Amino acid sequence: MMTNPVHSAPRLAVIFALGLAFASSGCFLQHHASTNPLAAVKSNQPDKALFDAAMADMDKGKFTVARLSLETLLNAYPDSEYLARAKMGIADSWYREGGIEGMAQAEAQYKDFITFFPQMKEASEAQLKVATIHYRDLQKPDRDPTEANRAQAELRTFLINYGDSPLRNQAVQMLRDTQEVLAEREFRIGQFYMDRAAGGEYPDYRPGQSRIEEMLEKYPLYSQGDVALDELANSYLLTSRRYADASKLEASPQSQKLYLANADADRAKAVADFTKLIERYPVSPEAKDAQRQLTALKAPVPTPTEAAIAFNRQEIAGRTAAAAKKSTGMVSGLADRLDLTGLVSTHPEQEIARADKVGDPSLSEPQLAEDLPPPGLDALIHETMVATGAIPAQPNASVGATIISGPPPVSAAPKPTPPTQALAFTNVPDKPQGADTPASPTPQSVSGSNENDPNARHASSGDNPNLILTPNEIDLENREQILAAEVHRDVPAPSSELKRNLERSAKLQAAAAAKLKQQQKGKPAADTKNDANQPTAAQATATSNDTAAAAAASAAPKKGFFHRIWP
Repeated sequence: MMTNPVHSAPRLAVIFALGLAFASSGCFLQHHASTNPLAAVKSNQPDKALFDAAMADMDKGKFTVARLSLETLLNAYPDSEYLARAKMGIADSWYREGGIEGMAQAEAQYKDFITFFPQMKEASEAQLKVATIHYRDLQKPDRDPTEANRAQAELRTFLINYGDSPLRNQAVQMLRDTQEVLAEREFRIGQFYMDRAAGGEYPDYRPGQSRIEEMLEKYPLYSQGDVALDELANSYLLTSRRYADASKLEASPQSQKLYLANADADRAKAVADFTKLIERYPVSPEAKDAQRQLTALKAPVPTPTEAAIAFNRQEIAGRTAAAAKKSTGMVSGLADRLDLTGLVSTHPEQEIARADKVGDPSLSEPQLAEDLPPPGLDALIHETMVATGAIPAQPNASVGATIISGPPPVSAAPKPTPPTQALAFTNVPDKPQGADTPASPTPQSVSGSNENDPNARHASSGDNPNLILTPNEIDLENREQILAAEVHRDVPAPSSELKRNLERSAKLQAAAAAKLKQQQKGKPAADTKNDANQPTAAQATATSNDTAAAAAASAAPKKGFFHRIWP
């Protein structure tokens, strides 16, 4: 069948017009580069080709070759849109290669990526991988805590800077595990001091108590927090009873008052810790013991809230589920019971398994309370200053107003002017003086004020700005501070041991007194006999000279160098 040329001409014209239109637009004359090379990019782009080759080599385990391709991309195409992915790829290649050197290089590369591309979503992934590097190297609580501390710091950085990241839940659990290891380490150190003090080797209750207190403040999600609180409260109860018993055997009134003050302070801390145990861990078995102790101490027993009870139950349920998941199977359960993995592995498996699965871990170091003065020190200083006459007896005034807080700030003194007449020594009647410096006609101070004297300082700038302490009163204050610190630091021994020591000391003193009395009875006759046989000074000098000459004559001849080496 033949086509009519008249009817086919319009069709050819339409096709020819469409061809010219496409040709003019450039579709058949050039290739357009994609505006986003990360999606649907032509494979014949050189930077894309280098990146694809590097990823293929990395999948095959050729990490060195992959890094070489990625570094070539970075150097040859500094404006490429593959720049960020190439930087991340270099870090990933070191991370996947592993080893000590590989992990160190990976951490450095990830941190460089975060520095150059902080707004990209991959920055949160890079930060978490930095934390994972240290998290994988966690050691047991009795080993070096360096990796645990660095993992905690990096995880806190992630949660603070990338709190809305999809990886947040993973980072939170990693931080709980890390803080569990650190808390267990601190608790074991505190227990070591407690056990040594209970054994009577050293009075180390204070170091153990302070260590456990600090641990509970830093790591509130510690899985053994109820046990630690119970041990801390019972230790304060024990030291309180020891101070109370020691006060009955102490002869010094000052030491006796310090013992009683420490007993009251430790009892108050024991009540506070038992109360905190009931409020924070109401479902724990230790809470029942805390209730009994508070009842025995005649202290109010708190009622825990429903939220605290629900949270504590979630904590226990999470640990139980983790322990059941870990010990599935007869072989693994037997290995856990015998702790066979702990013999060959340094990773803290048990601590990570029992770490809390709920709750927000602490993201910063807590602000610990300032060190307070030892119990009883304020009252002791007040009593001494009243006795010396430095301050008047004020029964209604607060004791705290008389604490000596150090020298006042010294202001710049004006330039001295030449005196018109000689300085005269006069008394200062308007300033109170201590009992150790009574008023007398003898001049005691230069006319003017001695507020800039380093040996004199104000006791209370609020009540009496003109109060000046003498050097002797300052020495008394320092002595009392040392005494109060020693009493607070060295917890007394049990009362039975103190009684034995007192009896032993009394026997030794009685024996020494009897011996001295016996020596004094026979002293005159012995002295007379000795005086008759005593040589004169001239005889003693001659005898000493003869003895020295005889010793020099009988001395061995001096050996030479070779005789000292080969005798």
